[in-house]
Amino acid sequence: MFYGRSYVRPEPESQLGSFVTGCLAGMLVGGVVGLLLAPHRGDITRRKIVRKANEARDQVVEAVEDQLEGLRDPKAEAEEEKAKEEKAG
Repeated sequence: MFYGRSYVRPEPESQLGSFVTGCLAGMLVGGVVGLLLAPHRGDITRRKIVRKANEARDQVVEAVEDQLEGLRDPKAEAEEEKAKEEKAG
């Protein structure tokens, strides 16, 4: 005797429809929750985001410039220091 269960596999089209429906429902719920829990008006939030993005950009640029200074040609640096010493001495 066989006591196993037989499962009916859903059609691929219904799986896609369920996925799309779930995504749309998630976007709707996320949007509503975001609007209800937002701490500030939209224009204030946008200004804060722009300010933070500019600060982050400035930090990245500064870090890259520091790294590039560290990669300068050591021979050129030695020549610059030698020239500075000649001017000073």
